[in-house]
Amino acid sequence: MHNMTRRFFIGGLTSALAIGPRRIFAVAPGAAAGGKPALSFGLLSDIHIALAAGGKSLHPTYTTEVLVKAFEWFRDNGADAVVIAGDMAHCGLGGELMAVADAWFKVFPGDKAPDGRHVERVFVFGNHDWSSPGRAKAVFPDEAERKANLIVADPKKWWREAFHEDWSPFQLRNVNGYDFVCAHWTNGGCRGKNEVFTKGLKAYYETLKGKLDTSKPFFHVQHPHPKGTVHGDGVWGQDDGTTPSILSAYQNAVAFSGHSHTSLTDERSIWQGAFTSVGCATLRDVSLNMPGVISMPDGMENTKTPKKHDDASKAMGVLARMDCKQGQLVRVYGDRIVFSRREFVTAAPLCDDLVMPLPAAERRPFEFAGRAAAAKPPKFPEGAALVVEKKKGALRGNRKAKVDVWELTIPAATAEKSARPAIYEVTVKGPKDFTKTLGMTSPGMRFPKTDPRNCAPEVFRVACSRLPAKGVTFSVSALSCWGRRSEPISATV
Repeated sequence: MHNMTRRFFIGGLTSALAIGPRRIFAVAPGAAAGGKPALSFGLLSDIHIALAAGGKSLHPTYTTEVLVKAFEWFRDNGADAVVIAGDMAHCGLGGELMAVADAWFKVFPGDKAPDGRHVERVFVFGNHDWSSPGRAKAVFPDEAERKANLIVADPKKWWREAFHEDWSPFQLRNVNGYDFVCAHWTNGGCRGKNEVFTKGLKAYYETLKGKLDTSKPFFHVQHPHPKGTVHGDGVWGQDDGTTPSILSAYQNAVAFSGHSHTSLTDERSIWQGAFTSVGCATLRDVSLNMPGVISMPDGMENTKTPKKHDDASKAMGVLARMDCKQGQLVRVYGDRIVFSRREFVTAAPLCDDLVMPLPAAERRPFEFAGRAAAAKPPKFPEGAALVVEKKKGALRGNRKAKVDVWELTIPAATAEKSARPAIYEVTVKGPKDFTKTLGMTSPGMRFPKTDPRNCAPEVFRVACSRLPAKGVTFSVSALSCWGRRSEPISATV
């Protein structure tokens, strides 16, 4: 497998800023990028390139097509480097890593852009790269062939073959005078929380004393989120706290991480405390993991729950995730860092640019507490009406049988800056003091704010058998990622 040519994989795939304390700087896309940045780089994570069974081609839904588009956009927008924060190879196979390299060298032959500038690769392994024997078995059923193709069996060989350079668990790269610390996933599989993804990180940072320029921003790249930072304490895929314990000593540190696939439209994707942490979302399948906003015993009606018997009674399918693929362009200036967030299926900006003022120690506009306190709730348009109809639908536990469902058409709530509707809370009241609270994540939240899907009415369904037969009142509120709740709209049936 490792002797296959790269050509196969590619050929076979079709500012003047007002700065004050406790303020968030969001400006129109590109508006903050006046002048030439000292450093510009692309930022991706969780691209999940996969081989099809037999290993002779790429899986049709895990190709490099969008990856190439992202690389080209970074190239055309002056990137000096591209960061990938893990999970390049979906099944942990060398051929998948080679496909990533094919995409890279197609856009950056010889690691260069067309104008001759060198473009640095800042890639790290994630759990899928390092520990995916179960997934690899579906590609190579033969054990000997499978072991021969696993990255973890010989990471140095596969890295050298793909990228023509040496590999080590920790790497220090310098681009235009700015340091990048790379921490690869090298320790077992994914646990979902308290990830001990590598060993020796503290010792490695000891070796960097005197080498790392901490007088200006430096960038730390790893796969899991540093614990207690981006997307809140409850987000899936955090490390065990080792990274925050190290980076808290460096006020100019900026950490990049992925793993959770959580959308960049969640304004908690950037966090500031003793250091700065930035979530990288995914170029594969964007999640709306919204911990800390609202808790449902049975989970959201359009998401999975750990209890399968609860899911079986739901009249909504699991939210589709493959129609949105996200990344960022980061521009570093002497007085600020600008994050341009983008969706690569539609090639549209996801949100307004975020501007982080420098030096980081003097002002931290992305602290959670201040932002949550200042956030406004979403609101429904004046005169908006909730439409409730009885229709026929299917339950997850038996999709062939048709049952009666209540279908609610919810007018899109409007956002006020950082108050996009993330969740719709549905409260049901009926006779004899019956009360039930249900919820759904907002599919439109993943998309660019100009995308029609972001502005379209949302549809919610619940089986009639779960509610009283008569005298039911539905009330719907929209909640932002900060948990700020809109005034409800209601209808009685």
